[in-house]
Amino acid sequence: MTFRKASLVLSLGLALVSTKALPDSDSTSEPVISKPFRTFVTIKKYNLENNGIPSKPISNVKVEISFPSGHKIELPEGGHYWSIGNNQSQEINRTFEVPYAFVQKDGFSFDLTMIRKGKKILPCHFDVAHLSQFNRSYVCRTDVAFQLNQQKLPDDQVAKEAIEVRVFSDLNSTPAEIPKDAVALK
Repeated sequence: MTFRKASLVLSLGLALVSTKALPDSDSTSEPVISKPFRTFVTIKKYNLENNGIPSKPISNVKVEISFPSGHKIELPEGGHYWSIGNNQSQEINRTFEVPYAFVQKDGFSFDLTMIRKGKKILPCHFDVAHLSQFNRSYVCRTDVAFQLNQQKLPDDQVAKEAIEVRVFSDLNSTPAEIPKDAVALK
């Protein structure tokens, strides 16, 4: 049984990704889709276990999502930051509808950057494939082992943070699961 995974790169090292999805089918043929389907990305939650700056346990954070088309979204809206402390989570639960034009060969890609004052973190890159076959959730985490082994940081200076993302379509969702307040990207 194999699972789809997103590839991620962080300045702190390669990130770890876990994904919850149905197993790939044994079929190698592309599905035949008779009409465009609606596709959604939900930014669920940002978790900050440790910001890696012992003298400053409160961080200012925002999230940026960018698509190959050049379209960018910032959360919170308006380019503001939200304050978050170590061992806290920020519920986001913001859903965006991805234009069908962004979907190519039954998938699409996007980058998600956790922007935190005081640390440079490169974007997580998500390649979503076989979108019409199943919904999935991703968790992008900073690579703690890389920081400990390659950068030789003490434990209290290791950045431990993650962001949860859900990607789904109306093909694999019940009508009740389709959001009525999704922001349509153009």
